Amino acid sequence: MEVKLGKFTGTLRKPASFMTAREVTMAVGQNALRGLGAALGVCWGGKPMKATLAACKWDMMAYGGAVVDELVTLGVPEADIYAAGREALDIVIGSLPREEEVATAEGFTDGPTGPSTP
Repeated sequence: MEVKLGKFTGTLRKPASFMTAREVTMAVGQNALRGLGAALGVCWGGKPMKATLAACKWDMMAYGGAVVDELVTLGVPEADIYAAGREALDIVIGSLPREEEVATAEGFTDGPTGPSTP
């Protein structure tokens, strides 16, 4: 999905890991703007941002704030950040396994391929 942030355009993609996605959802619950900034940052596929998770010591709240600060400094209106962050959050949530998927996979193992005793 392509989004426009002020004069910048980028493609949103799903986060790299389950834990990244889960931490973004927790951040949104603590502070909406920081959480949406974090969602936007982890999904951003445009020109690399200066804000990085590593520089924020893997703290998703700090990262979300750094992403928002960077975008505001670049002249991106807060309303655009909210809108794009919401799109990114939808991608983050969509990347998490659903309860039904977990229940289906739970306890699934391949059947034995040979005798179970040596």
